[in-house]
Amino acid sequence: MGENKKISIICIIIIISILAIAIAVIFKQKTDQILQNKVGQNMSEISRVTNPIPSTQQVELNGDFATKFLQMENNKQNMVYSPLSIKYALNMLKDGAKGNTKAQIEKVVGNLYMPRYNSIDKTMSFANAIYTRDNYSQYIKDDYKNILMGKYNAEIKYDKFENAKNVNKWIEDKTLGVIKNMIKDEVVKDPNTKVLLINALAVDMDWESPFENKDTEREPFKLADGNIMYATTLIKETSNENITYYKDDNITSLTMPLKKYEDTQLEFTAIMPNENLEEYINNFTMNKFNDIKEELKPASTTQYGIEINIPKFKFEYDLKLKEDLIKMGITDAFEEDKADLTNMTYSPLGLYVDDALHKADIEFTEKGVKAAATTVIIAKDEATFITENKPIEIKFDKPFLYVITDKPNGEVWFLGTVYEPLSWEEEQQEYLKRNQM
Repeated sequence: MGENKKISIICIIIIISILAIAIAVIFKQKTDQILQNKVGQNMSEISRVTNPIPSTQQVELNGDFATKFLQMENNKQNMVYSPLSIKYALNMLKDGAKGNTKAQIEKVVGNLYMPRYNSIDKTMSFANAIYTRDNYSQYIKDDYKNILMGKYNAEIKYDKFENAKNVNKWIEDKTLGVIKNMIKDEVVKDPNTKVLLINALAVDMDWESPFENKDTEREPFKLADGNIMYATTLIKETSNENITYYKDDNITSLTMPLKKYEDTQLEFTAIMPNENLEEYINNFTMNKFNDIKEELKPASTTQYGIEINIPKFKFEYDLKLKEDLIKMGITDAFEEDKADLTNMTYSPLGLYVDDALHKADIEFTEKGVKAAATTVIIAKDEATFITENKPIEIKFDKPFLYVITDKPNGEVWFLGTVYEPLSWEEEQQEYLKRNQM
């Protein structure tokens, strides 16, 4: 009887210990969720305040950062990326870093302007998250989680990392269904993968002044190699005061606003140099961009308005983000023996960045612009009157670059190039069907 009694007592102690551990885990998850909800509510109230206009110095720094990737990957191909998304992901990484690792990241993003955006149902999405392997969560510092929730309104996620399904579903949802299967299963299945820092953003916005499908035509477009293709081209005559243009012997430029949604309004600007776009990009800066914008004139200031010809385009692009960041001087974070992310983690093995990914997608149509981007950092341990008697033709008929900015504060949401727009041969049947309806 004495031996049986000892066994019973041991069993009871084991059961009580298991229950205590389970209660502790549940309490920790609930506490994190309550804190996240509380911080999220507070930050939502703060972010409803209109973003202040950045200083001149901040505008210049943001501009240099935004165009850097354009110049590093200037390869005569369709391109789109989001400086805003990259900037947020790097800042989340910076706040988890110390020492030289932090100094290198700070040199690239330290003084950049960081506007706040609220998601708008089915129209605009802006989100940040940290995904942590569930059995590694104990090593993520509470102070770091509080920074992520407080500064970035980030979601705190724990995952078994059995596959990438949950992460990819989050990214797909936060990019309005545009970016799917961003992360491969083998990335998260790797037992050394411990943390993913993610920014995801997207817009699906209509033009203030849309194009008519019936006016879309087959028009020639000169490719970079000199060959001619026929592009699906949006055409419109307009005297709209909110559509602005500039044209001289060197460039043709056009800016068109998208509709205002709550407190946010974006605008699309296209710039086509008369000479080689690749060479133009090598010397392109946001200061030059702002100088061009200063010269823009409303279509309403011309006697007969303007005629817009701009090709329809749709493509996606994967930025070589890790290579680009290393070229920009962020090196220690990617080296296991040099990375210092001890503001993020207690892990005795040391966390380092194994990869940095960035993917973006854009669709430019008669209706508006739908664009999305996501950045994933993968951490492991180990105007003048013109008196012509016809519309001024503003035609984009060879490679051009474009910038999508926040109209009030100039924040660059998307930036890229169009070297090969959609082909009329591939789309003409669809337009014939529409016009017969």
